[in-house]
Amino acid sequence: MKTEPNQTSSRTVCLFLVAFTVMNTSSMLQAQPLFSQEQQAIQQATAFASPSIVRIETVGGQDLVGDVLTGTGPTTGVIVSDDGYIITSSFNFVSDPASVLVTLIEQDEEKKYAAEIVASDKSKMLTLLKVEASGLKPISVSPKEELKVGQRAIALGRTFDVEFPNISIGIVSALNRVNGKAIQTDAKTSPVNYGGPLIDLTGQCMGILVPLSPQQAGETAGVEWYDSGIGFAIPLEDIQRVLDRMKAGEDLQSGLLGVGFEAQGPLTGEAKILRVRPQSPADQAGLKVDDVVIEIDEHPVNRLVDLRQKLGNRYAGEKISLVVKRGDETIEREIQLTGELLAYEFTSIGILPARRSASDESPEEGVLVRFVYDSSPAQAAGMKLGDRIRSMDGQQVSTPNEIAVILTTRKKGEELTVILDREEETQTVNVTLEAFPDGDGLTNIPPSDIPPGDVPEEIKLGRSNQKLAGSDRSFWVFVPENYNPNFEYGLLMWVHPSGETMEADVLKFWKDLCTERGIILVGPRAEDLSGWAATDEEYAKDVVGWVQENYSIDAARVAVMGAQDSGVFATRLAFKYRDLFRGLISIEGPLRFPPPDSNPEQRLLTAFVAAPETRQRDQILKSVELLRKQKFPTAQIDSEEEAKFSFDLVNALIQWLDGLDRL
Repeated sequence: MKTEPNQTSSRTVCLFLVAFTVMNTSSMLQAQPLFSQEQQAIQQATAFASPSIVRIETVGGQDLVGDVLTGTGPTTGVIVSDDGYIITSSFNFVSDPASVLVTLIEQDEEKKYAAEIVASDKSKMLTLLKVEASGLKPISVSPKEELKVGQRAIALGRTFDVEFPNISIGIVSALNRVNGKAIQTDAKTSPVNYGGPLIDLTGQCMGILVPLSPQQAGETAGVEWYDSGIGFAIPLEDIQRVLDRMKAGEDLQSGLLGVGFEAQGPLTGEAKILRVRPQSPADQAGLKVDDVVIEIDEHPVNRLVDLRQKLGNRYAGEKISLVVKRGDETIEREIQLTGELLAYEFTSIGILPARRSASDESPEEGVLVRFVYDSSPAQAAGMKLGDRIRSMDGQQVSTPNEIAVILTTRKKGEELTVILDREEETQTVNVTLEAFPDGDGLTNIPPSDIPPGDVPEEIKLGRSNQKLAGSDRSFWVFVPENYNPNFEYGLLMWVHPSGETMEADVLKFWKDLCTERGIILVGPRAEDLSGWAATDEEYAKDVVGWVQENYSIDAARVAVMGAQDSGVFATRLAFKYRDLFRGLISIEGPLRFPPPDSNPEQRLLTAFVAAPETRQRDQILKSVELLRKQKFPTAQIDSEEEAKFSFDLVNALIQWLDGLDRL
């Protein structure tokens, strides 16, 4: 009998499904033992490490450190010696608690002990505790040289249940991260297991879980990444190397050399020195600008990252051996690292550079002087408006940034030879550098000429509402009607105080002067109008990025301004995103946290405004004093009325903003 086509097709499908089911069932049966074996290995590894894991609880202290809620829940620590020493994450103590309690599991019983904080490793964010107990089980170490990318990693904590550790499973995703300090894992890490162990499938400890950030430093850096698939652990073998020093009560600091390098990215080339910090170990050892580091402690340095990897694991007080190349000469130095560098002091010659139009088809070489400050080194040397600087200290210059870089390599009191053109004649002047002024005596700087230019139809002028791609939140932008896309504009971001955007007042007092000075205004809105939160920081940064993408912005003249509580938020933004902001204005908003170190690679000018009768005036003046002590060029400006704009105040601030690119 002839089989119908549809019957043949149905039989074929049935046979395929049977075959597929048999094959798939066979694969599943084979996979089940493997899965079961791994599950059993994880359980056994956890059981092996469990007696060495403790619960840590803190009593008292601050509820908020920076923008981070410290929390009151339990955290984790690891026993590292049988006589009561426990290592954990320093993040567990950022609240500065009044007391610390440790819960141990001894013979299946919980026992609580008061713990003493013995010492901290401030480079790797670790803290050593001591309890009065003996016969404890130290955790076993997994040899650092045997760690492999891709191997199983188990992150443990003892927070939810004292009897059983909480478990997160992943892999080792990278080694020698954060300047060679850390193992990276995709196992979930968060405050519940900070201080706990990252173990392998044998139950041995690869490292201690801590929050770290490749970009930032500080006691809460990296916390924002928790449960993100990026976690870090300090190799236990590295901890053991310094454990005796910590047991003796020694706090460990990162070992600092005191140099800046020409390239900064992870894929950069040779370690060529761009600047040497005055009175630093590098300065005392005679290292110089343009030296190239080619060896550290008998390890070759082919790229800058090689040097950073080795320095990341060195501490203050330790000595290193460096070999540098200086021209055709090879120089070897033994250098003792320090834990603290003198605050960097920016230098100035006292000029403002002319702002060139990007539409110039054949711009003249050199940097044109558009303003010379009174009583400045430039004026004392005879420099004048209209001079064109060709070279400085033997280096040809064609942009203001090239001059700025040269100034960061020199210190106050040094003399620079400047070659310039004046009325078709070449002249040489010697300029003695001064410290960058604080800016209290604001000068009446004439505005730059803004050439006319054609504006594409898609570019919106005046005030408009905008949104970031993929976001429902709106922000407003004011672009001067005389906008020329071939001319670089300044950018001022206004972060409003709690409860009101003050947009009308900002536009009323600022738009005309911003038009005259070539400054774009942008005003993001807090997600909750009642105040700015830590979650708003990235959004504010992205708003600045949007303006930079859509308009022509001078990177040397980007500033953020806030008032009262938003002055504090503006300060956080300026300190956190030092590569973005070059100016900070805080109106009636004193410092609420210690400032970072002054950074030669990222100059930040600050201005604090206070009314004579404001209740916070004393705190604001103390903030100014602290910032100046840290060598941040800081202006203190008086206003007529607390947190209110006036023509005189805005005119003073616009003058200050117009000098952000001072050289």
